[in-house]
Amino acid sequence: MKKLLSVALVGGLFAQPYKELEGHTGAVNAVAFSADSRYLLTASSDRTVRLWAVPLGTPLARYTGPVASVNALQLTGDEQGHFWAASSDGKLYLWSIAQYKASKSATPPILRPERSEPLGRRAVKYGPPPIWEGLALHPTKPLLYAVGRTGLLVGWDHQEDWLQTFQDTAGVAYAVLIPPHGKVVYLASGSGAILALDPSDLRTLRVLRGHTKGVKALALSPDQRTLASGGLDGRVMLWRVPEGLRLSTLEKHTDVVRAVAFSPDGRFLASVDKAGLLCLWNVASGRLEKTLSLEAPLWSVAFSPNGQYLVAGGQGGLLRMWRIDQLGVRPVQLIAETDSLYLPPTDVENNVPQCRTPKPYRYAFIVGNEDYKSYQPAFTPAMNVPYAVRDAYAFKMYAEQVLGVPSRNIVFLQNATSAQMRRELDKLLLLLEPTRGKAEVFFYYAGHGVPHPQTQESYLLPVDVSPNALEDGAFRLSDVAGRLGQSGAARVWMILDACFSGGARAESPLASRGIRLRPKPVTLVGPVVLIAASAADEEALPYHQAQHGLFTYFLLRALKNAACQPKPLSALLEEVSTETTRYALLLHERVQRPSWLVSPALPEEVLSQSW
Repeated sequence: MKKLLSVALVGGLFAQPYKELEGHTGAVNAVAFSADSRYLLTASSDRTVRLWAVPLGTPLARYTGPVASVNALQLTGDEQGHFWAASSDGKLYLWSIAQYKASKSATPPILRPERSEPLGRRAVKYGPPPIWEGLALHPTKPLLYAVGRTGLLVGWDHQEDWLQTFQDTAGVAYAVLIPPHGKVVYLASGSGAILALDPSDLRTLRVLRGHTKGVKALALSPDQRTLASGGLDGRVMLWRVPEGLRLSTLEKHTDVVRAVAFSPDGRFLASVDKAGLLCLWNVASGRLEKTLSLEAPLWSVAFSPNGQYLVAGGQGGLLRMWRIDQLGVRPVQLIAETDSLYLPPTDVENNVPQCRTPKPYRYAFIVGNEDYKSYQPAFTPAMNVPYAVRDAYAFKMYAEQVLGVPSRNIVFLQNATSAQMRRELDKLLLLLEPTRGKAEVFFYYAGHGVPHPQTQESYLLPVDVSPNALEDGAFRLSDVAGRLGQSGAARVWMILDACFSGGARAESPLASRGIRLRPKPVTLVGPVVLIAASAADEEALPYHQAQHGLFTYFLLRALKNAACQPKPLSALLEEVSTETTRYALLLHERVQRPSWLVSPALPEEVLSQSW
């Protein structure tokens, strides 16, 4: 029977690992993804390195040869996928992913080293060879650096076969790291210091002091400006390099921090400790975003280069992998064995087609209300609307390039106050008057929609209006629809990525008492079609991977796919509804069904036309 895994997220949420990778019989000391994120390598105290397929977690190969624990891994970055491993037997081993690809075995093959080097015996002629703890490869030179538990650092030219050494005076060291620029070597010392060494002669350039006990782990941010360290003192520290200035100390761990890793975009840092705690930190703010308790000592952690996965390894062969979207606002359950649903989404903002010339009588009124907290102190960050401004920007781009709205006919507002929305709406209505029934209006709103607590009528919420005082400047949806419907426009398309039940995209209730309501249906007057992200009391949810609202993302994707070959609006909306509903269930375990309402003033076949 598999051991149950307890994973607790900040805020009382729970998530199971996406994959439990079973095979190692000893502690998983190191993990590393291939550059294309298709493969995962893991090194263990069971004296093997194993190769796994990503994202399915299928075991592909077992690399053998060491006679003691394998403690560190480093990929070379060449086309064959060569990688070095450091062992407690004092040797370095070289294998490649190409060995697996060349194998004809129907079962995971057992692969021997392409090369082994008794570097420890060469560096220490008398006494036991060093137990290698860390490895680093120079980015441009054939230099490999290995650090031993006794504080011995060896620099080895693996082509010309010469070596040099450095001895940490503390008598113990744990990790070594080289930035991509190759101008410095960082050594994690048992004294609690981080030594910055010259890679050519290993002389000390500077010393970073802050930890009270030995430094166990090092990681460098993608922009090479922030160094993270984890120590025996249970602290995680962030440093500005090369200056060596300590930026912040992150405190949550109660035991030895064994490994740290930056996300590929540099926004997050993962850290793991001997107590089995995995922490996910916001690098910019130093805020603890998530904690996961795995109830077993953890030795290793890594993000995949494509930013889609997080893996952690620990005692007893523990090896777990999560999709990054599982660590968002809510956890994700794996519905199907295939991972195709969770591949990086199509970027709807790149290569937007431009298939139409501007239509002079098309107008757009676009609002993205995201940052409510800055205007209302009573709001928490969870009450903001993630990605609403980005949604609005993207819709503006599609309005110009796909829907043919001239840029001069677009009103665009972000984080709009009540006065701004009212002023610009009045201005739009004045512009529509002289068009003599020729105008077509696209009204797009991403932000909060809330129900009136007594009447249950739906309101659009400016950023400076309290949901508990809607009469102080909120916009009743039926009033907005009525003014647009009676403006003299030939068609009005109202597109709302908002819900009106009192919920938020971040799934935090807006109303002070947290009550969800079923809003009253909207009555439309004039040539108006209302297209809403969700039905009745459902929520309008985010799509964190795409950094858009779920409904807006699939609406834009459908427009992009149909831009040069317009399809009936009914077919386009059915496609958007199907995909939004599907992903809401898969990503959030919630129901979100987009809906649309056609005014009685319009013929039934209005949805058979295209935009």
